[in-house]
Amino acid sequence: MKDNSLRLLELFIYNKGCIKKGSLLEQAAKNSYLKKLNEGHYTELYHNLVEHFSAHNKLTGNLREDVAYLKEFSLLLENDNFDPFAHLVKTDKIDEKNDCVLSISMGGNAKLNHPYFSLPAGNTCPFANVCKSFVKKDRSKFKSSGMKIMDTGDIRCYAASTELIYPNVQNSRWRNFDLLQKFKGDVKGMAELIEKSLEYAGKNFSLFRIHESGDFFSQEYFDAWLEVAKNNPNIKFYTYTKALPYWVARLGQIPPNLKLIASKGGKYDHLIDKYNLRYSQIVTSPEEAKELKLPIDVDDSLAYNSDKNFALLLHGKQPKKSGLNTQAIKNQKLLKKMKGYTN
Repeated sequence: MKDNSLRLLELFIYNKGCIKKGSLLEQAAKNSYLKKLNEGHYTELYHNLVEHFSAHNKLTGNLREDVAYLKEFSLLLENDNFDPFAHLVKTDKIDEKNDCVLSISMGGNAKLNHPYFSLPAGNTCPFANVCKSFVKKDRSKFKSSGMKIMDTGDIRCYAASTELIYPNVQNSRWRNFDLLQKFKGDVKGMAELIEKSLEYAGKNFSLFRIHESGDFFSQEYFDAWLEVAKNNPNIKFYTYTKALPYWVARLGQIPPNLKLIASKGGKYDHLIDKYNLRYSQIVTSPEEAKELKLPIDVDDSLAYNSDKNFALLLHGKQPKKSGLNTQAIKNQKLLKKMKGYTN
């Protein structure tokens, strides 16, 4: 079985032109995932792994960049039972009677007074970089740190912190992701599921945020939301995203009632300037926002009511290594006074 699995990996990477045969990168790829192979994660893991790398154009041919990308995931695979590609391989069983629609939150949290939809933080953010954080689906600790949350960037994602504190929130987000995964990239199927879920939620709203947590995890999923927006011209949809390659691939096809905001701090930030994409940027203080001449959005009103770039003030607990925790707490107090947040 092991030999067959390695052979399958070779066929995929060579046929797709991702890795040059006999290169150091080839050996790094095999060594990094050998442990998983020995534990019984055979051809399916490799199939999805290489397909994932190829789909997101992450293996560029630059040895240093590609090895760094592989190491980012091999660290998790070798030190923990967590599999960052698990969502590509398996999903929870869905009760068709009770789980036929996605969970739509109707607002009423500290920041939003309108409906929104969420997915698991970090686990559905393939292009996140500076603020990529996630909690394991089973909520177990990471062996490498002894903590229940993993920060792979300098800033902790606020949505991941929420999952850590509220298990029900995390369960709801994973349930949404599992339902979408049942369609395995079927744009029409995902769009119909989302439409049905909006109908079930009442659809008597004019404003809707896509992804209070999570991001577009595939081009097909991005396209599904485009269809939903086109079919519901009376609803203004808006979303922050680091999935810029999916956006750029559909330039000229974005419906006018869908506002996309490029969230700086991702792996494809260079596309923001190249294609003049509207963006938001995390700042550590009001002074930094002043220096950048960016207004600070505290309640998403700039996100959906403006076409200009803006800043988001860093808040929430931050990893010790960042040295930003004290400033983030200070910012949190400021946001409370401005009634943008209460948590």
